[in-house]
Amino acid sequence: MQHNQIVAQHIAKLRSDVDAAITQDDLLEVITQVKHHSGPLDYRDKITHSVKWLLVSASVLCIVLIFMRLWYEQVEPLAKLVIDDSCYWLPVALSTLLVSFCHERGWLPVPMPVNFTLLVAAMALVTIYVPEWPKIYWALTYGFGYVISVGEIDDHQFSLWFILIIASSLTWVWLDYRANWRKHLSDKIFLCDALFNNGLTQTKPAAEDKLDALGKQFAEFRRGSGTRDIQQMFAGDYQGEQHSFNYKLYHFQYTVKRTQTSSDGNGGYKTKTVHEDRDRYGMLLDFPFASGLCIDAEDEVKLKGSVYAEKYHTESNAFNDIYRVQACDKISAARLLSPAVIELLIKLNQNFISPMVEITADGRLCIASTSKLIIEKRKHSLEKPDEFYKEIAGHTELKRVQKLLEAIHELMRLSDNNFVSDSSFVSGTQQAAALTQATPVKDTKVNVNAVL
Repeated sequence: MQHNQIVAQHIAKLRSDVDAAITQDDLLEVITQVKHHSGPLDYRDKITHSVKWLLVSASVLCIVLIFMRLWYEQVEPLAKLVIDDSCYWLPVALSTLLVSFCHERGWLPVPMPVNFTLLVAAMALVTIYVPEWPKIYWALTYGFGYVISVGEIDDHQFSLWFILIIASSLTWVWLDYRANWRKHLSDKIFLCDALFNNGLTQTKPAAEDKLDALGKQFAEFRRGSGTRDIQQMFAGDYQGEQHSFNYKLYHFQYTVKRTQTSSDGNGGYKTKTVHEDRDRYGMLLDFPFASGLCIDAEDEVKLKGSVYAEKYHTESNAFNDIYRVQACDKISAARLLSPAVIELLIKLNQNFISPMVEITADGRLCIASTSKLIIEKRKHSLEKPDEFYKEIAGHTELKRVQKLLEAIHELMRLSDNNFVSDSSFVSGTQQAAALTQATPVKDTKVNVNAVL
């Protein structure tokens, strides 16, 4: 078995051990394995790195020569070598990368130097016995560039440059990922440890937590005009002084399509559709203290025609400047939005970007914002196993997650006894009036872009 095949197997085993870890001790054991590993853990990529630099250099020279050869005849020999003769060296370079990929997986038992020699010999045979090869090569190059660029590139030389850019970029990313596998695995170990420390476990969405079901329950998940996806979901349990609850922490990504206008270089303008990915982070849980209510600080979600038919305004100007409130009925909004809750939601906006609090008719809460919840970063890595071991052996607190959980607990505490029974007031309308006539919350200067 060749060296790179052995390294790939060792790294795959370490990654599988991290995936199978269920405690902090399991993660510490992986770090210990890396420190005392008896086999090789670093790839030998001299040939593929040489190909990488060849492609990078060729892509730079190609675009320079395409323009320079219009004015300088002295660059013709170099231009011929880089551009015209690419039909001979580029297939060998790209085939070498493909062979290296297959060799690492054990599909080609022949050593890489031998494989490279065979590829050069094969290209020499094609050159000798297939005189039409240059024409075939340029036809393929032109077609590939035209198709990949969706008709934007219809020149042979620019098609070659486009191929070189793609090939060199992919090769750079691939080799960089291989060389830095310790850093990527360290990120995964750190995230797993942080989840363990905060009582979170990664989970697949249940039936009620899948995107289609969430879109029917919450306006929050009907954002965007393109694709939507739940990127990650974690399950947790919060134990508070007065309330305990199970919750799901999620990462939601959606696509917004917008039209972008730019100059066409001839005095006119052209438009194109741009797809922009946006992210939202939040929590899902049962909330039996209110229902049929949406409190939104961003005004991006379209609520027209939804179940939230009634608009509601509080007596707090600071709150009204931040949030729009719509509910199934005004009584539901009045019940929840006491002066204390209004102040809590103002503070929520100070700590999270564009928050949204939505409670369904059956009492399920979604609280979300644009602020990323898990932002903690590691200080060490598997490059220094001793320091990384000490870091993982400690406790990592997810501060934003805890801050949001505390806000939810406070919302429950302030909501569970706002109206002990309907007999406390003559009617629901009088209840709403009592709240709306309450002392307004003192206006607070709010920084909408503030982040924890």
